[in-house]
Formats: sequence, structure tokens, C-alpha cells
Amino acid sequence: MIQSLKSAKTATLLAGAVAGAAFCLPAAAATVNLTGVDVRQGGVFGAPFGVTGTTASFVTGVDGPAAVASAVITLGGLDLDGDSTANDSVEFTMTWTDTTSPFANARLFNQGADTGFGSLNGLLVEVAVTPGQTTTDTGDIIVFDGFTGAAIGVGGGGDITRTADINGTEASVSITGAGFSFATTAIDFALTPTVTFDNSGGTGGSIVARNYDLQFSTTAIPEPASMALLGLGGMCLFGRRRRKA
Repeated sequence: MIQSLKSAKTATLLAGAVAGAAFCLPAAAATVNLTGVDVRQGGVFGAPFGVTGTTASFVTGVDGPAAVASAVITLGGLDLDGDSTANDSVEFTMTWTDTTSPFANARLFNQGADTGFGSLNGLLVEVAVTPGQTTTDTGDIIVFDGFTGAAIGVGGGGDITRTADINGTEASVSITGAGFSFATTAIDFALTPTVTFDNSGGTGGSIVARNYDLQFSTTAIPEPASMALLGLGGMCLFGRRRRKA
């Protein structure tokens, strides 16, 4: 009878510890979708959020543009921890890789990114968050979930229609008129870690990868009190098993 009471008491303590830990765990952090992030050589343009600083740099080979171009970007004025305060920022590196061979030629210029003037064949776009990025108020870890959309752009003079595949779906964009003009066409898709532009068609003008829809979220770090309660629960369970043995 005494042993049964002790077992019941141990079970009660264990349940209470686990329940307390669950109660103290922080709520799920926010997921933020940034649409139309327009990245060019000069920075980030036309975004509906604060941009605290941008840099863009070419990675060049001996004889000209190399297989990879990159830009280090910082976006501010974000609410990444779900506390209704837009005081978070994120720094990440965006890379454009020419996956074609043997004429790798990725570049980032004032209209966007391409694989040589008039070509979007085999352009792979990736994002990597700088390690150690956390939110301002809660210290949650910032992660990049993936892309949810992208656009192609065409620039030139006259009547021009260009096409390209964005993750396997064809996009078409046209411009008209005697003077220089620029237009974009965007495609939405399910969350994916990378974007590939390929099979560019049509003639005349430039065709570039332009706007990107990015999704970021955060991973909440358990509070010390929560971890202590979970540890207490584990100790109770371990002790109970030893007594049974």
C-alpha cells in the first residue's frame, strides 16, 4: 500500500513538472512573408518594409563574371517574433549560380540577375541567413523557410515578348513602345528552398530575374524555468524506474 502511494505521488510530481514546463514554454513565434523583394546591383528597391542597409557584390573570375554572383542584404523594420513591434532585422546572403556548362556567367546588374545579356538559362537562386541572427526582444533564432514566388523582368525599346520558366512554370512578359520601358511578370508557388530560372525564350531586350517572395520564421528558445521543470520531470521518472528495478 505504501509503495503504491509513493508511486502515485511520483507520477503526480512527474505530471505536474511536465505540465508546468509546457505552460512556461514561449508561444510559437511569427512567420513573416516578404513579397516583391527587388534585388539589383544597387540594393533592394520597392519593398513595403524598412530597409536598414544593403550591399551587393560581384564574385568575378579571371576573365569576367564567374559562376556565382552574390549580395549581402539587411532588412529591417520587421516583426519576426510576433510581439507587434517592428524592431527586428535579418541579414542574409542571396546567391545567383549559373548551372549551365561550360559557359558559366552569372551576374547581378542594375536591372536584376541573369546568365549573360538576354539569357536566364540555368540560373539558381538561394538564400542563407547569417548564422546567429536573433530577434530583438525575445532572442528567437531567425530562419529562412524558402521562396513562395518570383518574377522575371524585361527591358528594352520596341515591341518585345520574352519568356522563361520559374521553377518549371513558364512566365511571359511583354513591352511596347519606341522608348525604353521595363515590365515584370510574377509567379507564385508552394514554399521551396530555391528558385530556378530556365529556358528563356524570345528575342530582343534584356531578360532578368527580378523580384522574390521570401518567407522567414523564428525558432523560440525555451526559457530557463521551462528547461528546469523538464529536467525535474526527467529526474523523477529516472528515480521511479530505479526503485522498480
